[in-house]
This record gives sequence, structure tokens and C-alpha cells, in this order.
Amino acid sequence: MSYTIPTIGVEEEYQLVDPQNGELIPNCKEVMQTIRRNRGSQEVGSEIQHELHLNQIEMASDVCSSLEEVRNALHQTRHLLIEAARSNETELAAAGTNPLAVPEDEALTPKDRYLAMTDRYQQIARELFIFGCHVHVAMEDRELGIQVMNRCRRWLPILQAITANSPFWNGVDTGYASYRRELWAQWPMAGPPPQFESLADYSRCVDDLVACGAIRDESFLYWDIRLPTRVPTIEFRAADVMTHVEETVGYVGIVRAIVMLAISEAEHQRPIAAIHPSVLSYSIWHAARYGMSDQLIDPASCEKIPAADLLARLMAALQPALLATGEARPVEAFVNQLLATGTGADRQRRGGNLSNVVAQVVAETVPTAMAT
Repeated sequence: MSYTIPTIGVEEEYQLVDPQNGELIPNCKEVMQTIRRNRGSQEVGSEIQHELHLNQIEMASDVCSSLEEVRNALHQTRHLLIEAARSNETELAAAGTNPLAVPEDEALTPKDRYLAMTDRYQQIARELFIFGCHVHVAMEDRELGIQVMNRCRRWLPILQAITANSPFWNGVDTGYASYRRELWAQWPMAGPPPQFESLADYSRCVDDLVACGAIRDESFLYWDIRLPTRVPTIEFRAADVMTHVEETVGYVGIVRAIVMLAISEAEHQRPIAAIHPSVLSYSIWHAARYGMSDQLIDPASCEKIPAADLLARLMAALQPALLATGEARPVEAFVNQLLATGTGADRQRRGGNLSNVVAQVVAETVPTAMAT
């Protein structure tokens, strides 16, 4: 197979927390003001923006041609955010949920889109204190994008498992590796995308959803894989934000390789594995429940196999694409570290009491260059 290496981008959502007790702090406005004052003297390859709640802050990288550029954008942006947060007596934490009590003050960001969403969805929006990682891969041809989306659905369970980083919620161990996914799954337009016959079939679905009032427009689709309306990419949205920069870098490399494999298979008209929607939904739930600590399900074959074996199956499928990029090493390092020490959720569970867990996440969020 031949491979074209697409450009990539990454978004990370971070917690703003109290440095003393680890609780979420709704001071995104103040941190953003500090960033605007300081940014003129610092080169950062990303956009920094508000999210639904004021105890969240988000970065969106510039378009990157390599994983090294992704790494640099993450290092620079986290450095800038940590400095701005500390200037406001706050720390930055990268985990899918905050372990401590859910804030009583919902502290919504006063933007029309967020206010409208909260008015519509009420409690599930007010309690949506979750933090994700989204990966964009260049996709100029939306017809091809539909075929790629169809082919990538198979790998959603293992992608969910390897990025699990939210075992705690509202002061308790939920029993899940990614409880963020369960909170997000309440959203009507969340979850895995359907399989579509064509771009026309997809467009009919969007039109029907608009007609029945499910969404205002296509941008309100929040599937685990979607075709954004503002940028010509395919976007993977299912992951918890990961704590270490190198985890994110490795994950971006995996997603890029999955897309490259799917493009090549589509161009060569390889058959798509038939996956029943209910099997896929259950497989993703199972991955969120257990992470890499148990067996996982390959929805293409309905096999229940050790998590490490499903990850090995994915890596074997991706090997030619990874070699074509010349950047297999950071992906392999991420996978090896994952198999050796577990997911972010596993590390959090080894962290002791919940305030210590937050402190551990804060310490691991700091890029290596800052930690010394």
C-alpha cells in the first residue's frame, strides 16, 4: 500500500485547580487575561480558548506536519498556561475528570453557544465537568472522509481504553477507567457515528437531525469521529485528556496512522468490516469500564481478547503506515510505557487519597523541560 502523510492537530482541555486542595477553580477569565498580557513575548503554536465551564481552559494547536511539531506545541502551550495559572494562584491539571466533589457553582462561560446548550440540556450540561483530547487529521475530500470514518469505527474501543484517565468522580472511585466517557455519553449527539453509504447519505442524516430539532446545524454533531465544518479534517473526540505530553504525542501518532490506513484501504476498495451499532456501543462501554486492565472486544469480530492482544492487533495493522511517517518511535514508546505502567487511570488509582491524586496529576502535567 502507498501512504500519503497528512497534517495533524490536537486539542487538549485542562482543569484549573486550587493548589492547596485540588478543587476546580472557575477563574478561566483571569488566566486568559494574563495570557493575553504575556503572550506577545512568547511564541506558542496554538490557540487558547474558553470551554463550557470557567474551571476549564482549552488549547488547539496550529496545523502540524509532524509529531515533533505536536510535541513542541504542547510543551510551549502547557508552559504558557501553567505560568498564567500560577500567576492567579491556580494549577493546571490534565485528567479526564477532577476526583473531588462536583462544584456547587456551575460557573458557565457566558457565550451564546454555551448558554443555549445549557438551557436546552439542563443538568447534563451543568455537570459536564469533563476534559478531553481531540485529534484532527487533514481530510480535504469529505466523500473520502465518510469512507474513512466508516473504517475507523472499528478501533474506537481500543482508542478509548488506551486513553482512559478518569476513574474518579464526585469524591468516589467510579469503578470505570474512563468515567468521563459515561458522563459524555448522556449527550444526545455523542457516541460512535453511524456507518454511512456515502456523503449524500450522511447529508440526509444531518438534514433529518436539523429538521427534527435534534441539532441546530452540523457543528452540533459530537460523535466520537466526525467531519468538522470549520476545518477540512476528520476529528477523533473520544479520548480523555492525557496527563503526560508524550502520551498525547503517541496517541496523535496512532490516530494519524489509523486514518492513513483507512485512506489506503478506501483507495484500494478493500471491504469494510460489518459492525453492528449495538456491538460497537457495548465494546466502547466495556473499554471505558475496564481500560487496559481486562479483556477488550474487537467489534469487527466480536472476539473478547486480552487488552494487550487487541492493542497488538492494532499496532500490527498500523505498522506500514507508522513506518511511512518516519515517526514510529514515539508511538512505540507510548505503547510500551502503557503496557509497562498502565493507563492514566491506573496511575491515579495508585496515587493515594484524592487530594494527593490531583497533586500527582498536576506534577505530571508539567512538561519535562519545566519540571527541572
